[in-house]
Amino acid sequence: MKFKLFYFSLFSFFQLLAVGGEAKITNPAPEPDHFTVYVFLGEECIISQQYTLLLRQLHAAYADEQVNFIGLFPNPSSNEKKMEAFKEKYEIPFELKHDALQQKMDRFGIKVTPEVVVFSHAKEEAVYQGRIDNMFFRVGKRRTITTSSELEDVLKRIKNNELITAHRTQAVGCFITPLDANLKNIPMCNTLEGGQ
Repeated sequence: MKFKLFYFSLFSFFQLLAVGGEAKITNPAPEPDHFTVYVFLGEECIISQQYTLLLRQLHAAYADEQVNFIGLFPNPSSNEKKMEAFKEKYEIPFELKHDALQQKMDRFGIKVTPEVVVFSHAKEEAVYQGRIDNMFFRVGKRRTITTSSELEDVLKRIKNNELITAHRTQAVGCFITPLDANLKNIPMCNTLEGGQ
């Protein structure tokens, strides 16, 4: 009887060790990454206006607890009234903010609108920056068929938990007026040619 009790206790002890060992080597599942899609827009920029339908569609398809959209207006001429009118006219479903001090613009080196940045909060870096797609190959010049959809491709990869390699493309759009008074005479829609 004593031997049985001894072996039972010894067996229980090793079971506890085994369970304890498993607990030590088992890593908890990593927290899912969260992303913000910063969409730099200009209320007077025709190209920004023409992308509003697609932006609504992308928001409807991909915005969730993991992906948040924020529209940023970096031009000094923007204000709450103009942004509210833009939001109402084009039925923008996400929050719009005035990047009045151009802090986000400077952080990412944004030069034109529209341009997008997909920011990973886990990595604290942009995993994608550039054009929404390649519909425009220069200001006022658009393709009859859009052949690449970079923003949607990144959003699909996020939704499918696929690896994203950080990359950039050249955005085509309306120049942003910088805060420096000496540079404020740059026309809103000079040509900035992007890649094909």
